[in-house]
Amino acid sequence: MPVSEERPFYSIVKDYVGYKLRQKDIFVLGYHENSNPSTASLNLRRVADELIASNIELFDSMCDQLHLTQNSAYPTFVGIADEVFQSGKNWGRVVAFLAFGANVAVHCAQRQDLQGFVSVDSVVDWVVTYMEQNLSCWIKENGGWVRMVA
Repeated sequence: MPVSEERPFYSIVKDYVGYKLRQKDIFVLGYHENSNPSTASLNLRRVADELIASNIELFDSMCDQLHLTQNSAYPTFVGIADEVFQSGKNWGRVVAFLAFGANVAVHCAQRQDLQGFVSVDSVVDWVVTYMEQNLSCWIKENGGWVRMVA
């Protein structure tokens, strides 16, 4: 069974992270252009781009302010994800979380000192795992990705 069937969030997260990497002219093996993205992936790209554009300073400086290290990267990621959903879940927060995760992946790909221990694949796995453990029921109860598209 392909990974995307075992982990239903994997394909949309990987597509979005790859999209953000390519926007920064970063080419990582396995994150090539998706020639046939789903409607949900295309809408996530659009909505997340709008969110980032309206909060450009926050997203541009976010990872530098986190001071990620080998020991702090994953706990910091989970702590921020928990904060995003602290006051509840909604589609805006889901999109913000995905934009944050992609931002962390891009940051790690750009930073030589982080590449040895935090790969893009690791960040994608963190995002997917967090979604599986904390968001999957909410997403399903709220119509899945089809609802987000609406």
